[in-house]
Amino acid sequence: MKTRILPFFFLHFLLIGCVSYSQQPDFKLLDEYIGKSVKDFGLTGLSIAIVQKDKVVFTRAYGFADKSKADVLETRDLFNIASCTKAFTAAAIANLVHEGKLKWADPVTDYVPGFAVSDPCITAMTTIEDLLTHRTGLGTFYGDELWYQTDYSPEEIISRMRYLPLKNQFRNQFGYQNNMYIIAGEVIEKVSGLKWSDYIENNFLFPLSMNQSRTSSVFLDPDQAVAMPHLYGKVQAIYEFAPNPAASMYSSVEDLSNWIRMLLGEGSFEGKQVLAADVVRQMFAGRTTMPVYPFHESQGTHFRSYALGWFLFDYGGRKIVEHDGGMPGYISKVCLVPEEELGFTILTNDMTGLPDALRNRILDSFLGKEQKDWAKEYLAYQQADEQQKKADTEQRRNLRVSGTHPSWDPKEFAGTYIDKMYGNAKVNLENGKLFLRLVPAGDAFTSEMEHWHFDTWRIKFKDEFLPEGFVTFDFTSNGKPAGFKIDLPNPDFHFFNLNFRRETN
Repeated sequence: MKTRILPFFFLHFLLIGCVSYSQQPDFKLLDEYIGKSVKDFGLTGLSIAIVQKDKVVFTRAYGFADKSKADVLETRDLFNIASCTKAFTAAAIANLVHEGKLKWADPVTDYVPGFAVSDPCITAMTTIEDLLTHRTGLGTFYGDELWYQTDYSPEEIISRMRYLPLKNQFRNQFGYQNNMYIIAGEVIEKVSGLKWSDYIENNFLFPLSMNQSRTSSVFLDPDQAVAMPHLYGKVQAIYEFAPNPAASMYSSVEDLSNWIRMLLGEGSFEGKQVLAADVVRQMFAGRTTMPVYPFHESQGTHFRSYALGWFLFDYGGRKIVEHDGGMPGYISKVCLVPEEELGFTILTNDMTGLPDALRNRILDSFLGKEQKDWAKEYLAYQQADEQQKKADTEQRRNLRVSGTHPSWDPKEFAGTYIDKMYGNAKVNLENGKLFLRLVPAGDAFTSEMEHWHFDTWRIKFKDEFLPEGFVTFDFTSNGKPAGFKIDLPNPDFHFFNLNFRRETN
């Protein structure tokens, strides 16, 4: 991806007040470093705000809100903050616990009777705390196909989760779960009488003067300034999906600065106690231990865990409280160092690993560490990953067997296929060509089927976030097509869990 970055004098820059830190960062150098990094990574746009001791000390926007129109990005522009939404949902649950309206140890089934996983014992034991801490036994991102681009209601998503395989040990292994936060949203509505979106607005967005923020794209006003998502250098349409307590919020670095100020202020914001101090402490207390890999150790990290809507780890001798988010065309980060009264948010409207690099650079600047060129290091990681993907694609193509034919005439493959967890898929024959459509997300997960070899077809869904994939059929004892599996390697959506079987009359 190649992007032209506007000259600095066209971009908004604020430097407010002075700080009393013994190690005071040079904001001019930091600004230059970020600007260069955005250019080196070829990003469309990046927005950042830094808070210290209840003041916004640095805020800046780089690049474009919409590259196709050359619209300059501004710090008020809204981004989908994706999984940074989870901290708001966790704060809502923690607040309801503080008010005595539910308990952390309450079974989920007391509030959501339709909830179930594949093991009835784990279903009965799963608590409110388990919902928010990624330890239910499900694998990371298992079941995301149920909400992404589908028209399923929360009730339908929850009812289908019982068919997901359990991969991890209950309460002993970390498995990142978006669907559990959707269930947490149902708990909030049951206990408070307010829909999740209304509760978030009434208890956080309004009191914190986050006036431009929205709980979902469906609530965006026509005249609001939005940083449009970009994939592979091309602008994408805003994803229209219902309020989702795991990932649907839109906000700006200006609005998120108020959220950060409140959290660093132990729940207080401009004289108002938005959250009790004990609620904030509960949110920042580790619940699920996470492994520390050599990569983390190389950066000086000794522990990692998940709290309530937040990741915890150590860096430079400080406890870091952080969450990231990612949706196609957006990456977000909110990072807090409570003992230093320091926090910042980084939002991009492009896919990138730069926010992690900038996180380290900013922390180094404030904590008096050596000014390492983290952006250069992370750019090398990103380029290596891109090269590996190209090599994997080339290897797959080299293994293609030429001159083969499917076992049956294409019309024999047409029909309806069902995965009991996901729902229906249709294989249609149109003008001699086969087309695949996964019905719950038909607008995104639709593709022509190009015969690859034997009984395997290549697909490329309309959703540009996903790479090419392959559909392979299996057969009944009389040789007729019986079902298919999808081989589509990607880090987010686990098509390998789906097993579509042909509908029988």
